[in-house]
Amino acid sequence: MPSLVGSEMCIRDRPYLNLDAHTYAFMDLRGYGKSKDVKGKCNSDEIANDIFDIADDLKWDEFYLVGHSMSGMAVQKAALLDSKKRIQKIVAVTPVSSAGFPVDDQTLQFFQSIPQNEEMTKTAFGAFTSNRLSDNWYEIRTKRNIEAIDKDAQLAYIEMWTKENFQEEMKSVETPFLVLTGKHDHLGFVLAEQEKAFQDFQNVDFLEIESSGHFPMFETPALLAAAIEKYLEK
Repeated sequence: MPSLVGSEMCIRDRPYLNLDAHTYAFMDLRGYGKSKDVKGKCNSDEIANDIFDIADDLKWDEFYLVGHSMSGMAVQKAALLDSKKRIQKIVAVTPVSSAGFPVDDQTLQFFQSIPQNEEMTKTAFGAFTSNRLSDNWYEIRTKRNIEAIDKDAQLAYIEMWTKENFQEEMKSVETPFLVLTGKHDHLGFVLAEQEKAFQDFQNVDFLEIESSGHFPMFETPALLAAAIEKYLEK
């Protein structure tokens, strides 16, 4: 069965992936990466519909789905909209929950100050990795982030993951979920908080990566790939 990975920050180290067992498609969200110039509403419904459109183009009747952070929120919406039951399993990597990540005005202003701002972007990367990585790592990730993302799209996505809430609707979803967390993530995304956020899901497992923060595809790529494929194959 093919696996569709939907994430604006996806696993780049292909040697860690079992390409004999799975076919991976990496999706850049509108406004990100190779889709930087693709305009849109930049909300969870649009991302979910784009996922199904890509699956249609690939002629995948069934597939697995992986999403990171705000895309982790979008894959939950995809499960909700999956009337044909095409998604067999979902892996949500350090996800924003279906209830969103509501914040006060001051915190919202901080997030809105991040796009195209090197200092604030670097600060955000530190906050979501417990500031335990090297300055060089933060500088590289910051530059890549600024180069790869359209400012207006990033601001629209911030609106999405801080304001959208479809948690109540998710209670009816039967799709199996694996929620992967990082021990060194921001406090709002650690295992205990994710267990609360996903407590009403009908079929959900949790796994904490002890040596990672919010970005295991960069911090611990081999461990992340192994955890994903073990779950898909069990």
